[in-house]
Amino acid sequence: MLQVALPEVLRPHVEAWRLDPDLAAPVTDADWAVLGKDEKERALRFGRHEDRVRYVATRATLRRLLAARLGRRPQDLRFMNGFHGKPRLAQSCGSELRLEFNVSHAGAHGLIAISRRRAVGVDIERRIPAFDVASLEQQVLSPFERRTEAERQLEFFERWVVKEAVLKAIGTGVASHLQQLSVEKPLGHDERRYGLRHAVPEWPSMGAWRLDAPTGYAAAIAYELDEPREPFTSAADPAML
Repeated sequence: MLQVALPEVLRPHVEAWRLDPDLAAPVTDADWAVLGKDEKERALRFGRHEDRVRYVATRATLRRLLAARLGRRPQDLRFMNGFHGKPRLAQSCGSELRLEFNVSHAGAHGLIAISRRRAVGVDIERRIPAFDVASLEQQVLSPFERRTEAERQLEFFERWVVKEAVLKAIGTGVASHLQQLSVEKPLGHDERRYGLRHAVPEWPSMGAWRLDAPTGYAAAIAYELDEPREPFTSAADPAML
């Protein structure tokens, strides 16, 4: 497990970890023992061994990280899902400490983000050279992104992980809101922070940053900001999108 370097603005409140499990190895007894019943049932539904190993390793690590911060046993933690399926700790975990978390995994890697204050989202994806990007762009890109000049556009997978991370942090349905969120290349002094545009007044102010990722992968983290919405993040005029 490797701790991921985060932008300075996130470090007081957020941690991120990358897992690189051996997908050819068997699921370890130690990891299996800390999972809940529903997690074990889901793990057994995976048809491919590598998918099961990655899922079990990620969930077991998440439990250990959360338990260490709560002073609990990993196997005693209970989770529940929000309206759009975003998991969170059940109140029965018995701690006044508020922990937000998010998990993503792809290929041979997993990412876990934990926040002590506000909502957080994370995503990692493989950059697949043969992937038919054109077939998905109409479902993913906002009108604003389609109008953006080519030199200002992001590579597809980089844009995808930012959108996933932001929408997962907000806790809304990802597929149904991809076109409502526009992502721009980093602007200003912070070369890792993306520009965001949307026209959804109920969404909180969000920031999104590029994460270092293994070769052939893209990764991003999003965090709910403790500041007023900036003009570029909450456009009242849908035409801005």
